[in-house]
Amino acid sequence: MSKKISYEQIRNPWNMREGVIVFDIETNHNNDFSLQGKKDREFKCAVTFSYDDGQYRVFKESKPFIEQLKTAKALVTYNGEGFDYIVLEKFGLPVEQDVGNRCIPTSIKSCDILHEIQRSRERGEFSKKYPSLDEMIYSHYEAHKTPHDPDDIKDLVLHCTEDVKFTKMLYEEEIWNVPVFKRTSNPRWGTDYDDDLQNVIDCALPISPEGKLDKEKYPDFIPCPNCEKGSLLMYEVLRGRVGEVECPECEATIEFVSCSYDVCGIYRKEDAQFCPNCEEELITRNQPHSGYGAGAGCISSGRKICQTCKEGCYEWEKDDTPGFRDRYVGKCCFCGE
Repeated sequence: MSKKISYEQIRNPWNMREGVIVFDIETNHNNDFSLQGKKDREFKCAVTFSYDDGQYRVFKESKPFIEQLKTAKALVTYNGEGFDYIVLEKFGLPVEQDVGNRCIPTSIKSCDILHEIQRSRERGEFSKKYPSLDEMIYSHYEAHKTPHDPDDIKDLVLHCTEDVKFTKMLYEEEIWNVPVFKRTSNPRWGTDYDDDLQNVIDCALPISPEGKLDKEKYPDFIPCPNCEKGSLLMYEVLRGRVGEVECPECEATIEFVSCSYDVCGIYRKEDAQFCPNCEEELITRNQPHSGYGAGAGCISSGRKICQTCKEGCYEWEKDDTPGFRDRYVGKCCFCGE
């Protein structure tokens, strides 16, 4: 993080300890970030911390986990109202819809740190990105969440436990030091986005309301930004289902920021370069990423010439999304390094 980042001081309104449980869940990933898409997620594991006995507990089955949550007077989360409670309803936790696509537990007090930060924003303030848990932890303790393998259950449990510990630490702060980040693009979805928390995908991109887009403001077809002759069908991009479209006229591939018309890359066939060994295309692509609740980031990937032999290429990927930071470098197709 840059030293030039400014911070907001937001007072923590909660000081409860008796009957309070801090928790986090981990689910499978799918590409549907709508309300129904979250409801369809599968439970993989959960971790809780109870102030009553000072114990952390790991759950790999949903039933005993839900049973413990039901004993709480208050539940502490980071974006639980935008994700966790939506997922947990079908596993037996009574919830009700709060504002927009958010849910709160029935008869249990919800202490959602991200929600409290969102509510503290001035109405109509569109320029500030909602902070991820990782960004909040760094602003307080100069620490980052540990990268993890979402397909390794042991690694996932450790990651979930770390999230609960960090959430607990923030819950115990009297004042939150909230980093202020400017959004990378202007919101296109109306004044309710920051005001009343409606149509929000976790703490990043807004949900595209299926079939309800204003066709004058958000037409399904736009001119190709490369040749301006071809027409690009934007229906799937505006709904967050795909990130790129190929122009039928100039055959360039145009990459867009999800759910928007903002261009983040143009790839022309005449500019393409290829590996001298395997003839795979050498390319770098950058795709902005919503973070699934952890905060926005970017996934960069592609193929590069091997600097050891310069005769082959290797595949690489880097994800700088908070909470999902990871990198991969493959072996050279020629020398195997």
